[in-house]
Amino acid sequence: MSKLRQKSDFNIDAASALLKQNLFAPSVHCSYYSCFQLLKYTIKEFFGEDYEAQAINISATQQKTHQYVVNYITNELMNFVGKEEIRKFKRTIKDLNQFRVESDYENI
Repeated sequence: MSKLRQKSDFNIDAASALLKQNLFAPSVHCSYYSCFQLLKYTIKEFFGEDYEAQAINISATQQKTHQYVVNYITNELMNFVGKEEIRKFKRTIKDLNQFRVESDYENI
């Protein structure tokens, strides 16, 4: 199993355990990173771009890593699902990232 996929599994397990203890702020962090790591793994496993190629392409496009991954998945989804599903994906991952930023950095 990919180490990144394993990290994704660890993070979602951690998020679940944290929620059970009402530790909401760190659960958001773990949830977001579980999703992000799973997206990177998906790019490798389903679209054939290994982690080294991802790093090279991220550098070449001068995008932030998270932006590159979301854009890559969005572009690939165009071949498989409709526009509404793509909008839902983009909205959901954007919301989850925003919740993570607020949870990690804001006094809320």
